[in-house]
Amino acid sequence: ACLRSLVCGACERELAEGSYSDEQRARRQNIRRCEECVAAGNQLVLMKKGRTRSAEDDCPICQLPVPLDIKQSEMRPCCMKLVCLGCALAADKRGMWDCPFCRTPMPKTDSQVLAMIRKRVNTGDPLAIWLLGIKYEFGQHGLEKDVTRGVELYERAAEL
Repeated sequence: ACLRSLVCGACERELAEGSYSDEQRARRQNIRRCEECVAAGNQLVLMKKGRTRSAEDDCPICQLPVPLDIKQSEMRPCCMKLVCLGCALAADKRGMWDCPFCRTPMPKTDSQVLAMIRKRVNTGDPLAIWLLGIKYEFGQHGLEKDVTRGVELYERAAEL
């Protein structure tokens, strides 16, 4: 005979065969709850343990989560901060043309952008190394397209 372990989906304790009502027995194992948890209204563990985004995913200015759509945020090369477009727009409306986070003047040319990124790369910033890898992979800001160099930079950033 096959012995199955019965576990309550809310309190996660092992239960005897008769611990479920007929209604709960008809449900999948991971969403069954014991009689005590049903009576107490305990939620399933799956509902209590949600995945949350880390604080690194928040805009450093407004502290709201940066939208997952990459078109709604921008990486600033001066401070390597991902700023939501709402904060960037608010700064522009106030006439602040510098970086809204660190107040560094925005670069006007591709060579200035690369200089800012390389300065951060030289300090060992993994995010800057990753960003420089993107610039090489796609041949952006006047760099010659070099996928091999881009992958090398990705690996270096991952090691840090």
